[in-house]
Amino acid sequence: MQTAMKSATSSTKSPATEPVRAFASLRVSGDNLVPDELSKIVKILPTKAYAKGEHYSGGPRSPDLIGSTGVWYFSTRGVVAGNNLADHLAFLAQLLLPGSGDSGPLTRLQHLLRRKSLRVSVSCFWRGPADARKPSISRSMTDLLKLIPAEIETDFDVDERPSRHSA
Repeated sequence: MQTAMKSATSSTKSPATEPVRAFASLRVSGDNLVPDELSKIVKILPTKAYAKGEHYSGGPRSPDLIGSTGVWYFSTRGVVAGNNLADHLAFLAQLLLPGSGDSGPLTRLQHLLRRKSLRVSVSCFWRGPADARKPSISRSMTDLLKLIPAEIETDFDVDERPSRHSA
């Protein structure tokens, strides 16, 4: 099973060094989710996962939480190099269709979703400078996500143009 390497991310703006930021995430949720079952199908450890009723941490400054439903979440942030959204989505697609026409992971995921009444969403995040062109999601990717079936969520944003009168 692959493990995802995490990288530290600064919250300071540095438009000259990183004008575009992009990543994608795969999220499976439902009351009957057993996170290890999903990890075995896609062969990667999640960024975060917990079953319904299980204790988990919301972060270093959050109290101990209890899952109201099960969640398995994997983010390409800090895992896939670069800020081309298509590369991040291709990484997620590779988890489901690893090559040579092997639809095994996708088929096993579809069966698990039906058997356990789980929901899937893929979130796409992209932020760029004011003059940047927002990305599009390829037809092959949207077709794959329909097969799962997965909801597609997008958060595409451009920086505001600086005011000519700002000091």
